[in-house]
Amino acid sequence: MGGGGDHGHADGGDFRTKVWSMTGGPNCRPKHWKRNTAIAMFGIFLVCIPIAMKSAELEQRPHLPVRPIPSQLWCKNFGKKEY
Repeated sequence: MGGGGDHGHADGGDFRTKVWSMTGGPNCRPKHWKRNTAIAMFGIFLVCIPIAMKSAELEQRPHLPVRPIPSQLWCKNFGKKEY
């Protein structure tokens, strides 16, 4: 019940190198992190821009909006009415 004993720490080394964490633990600055971040952001934009364009093309509203909606700026089926 508790009381110490040998828990496999015979070498007495630094345990932090064996601990996994989402932030990377002791290695929080991996190699090429700026390049990897840029590649990931490019991939996100590459996927999201066509989706946003298709969404604006298909957007329909059965009722006129009560207040301005940001998508009215780029959506073609609203016309030039001021709300």
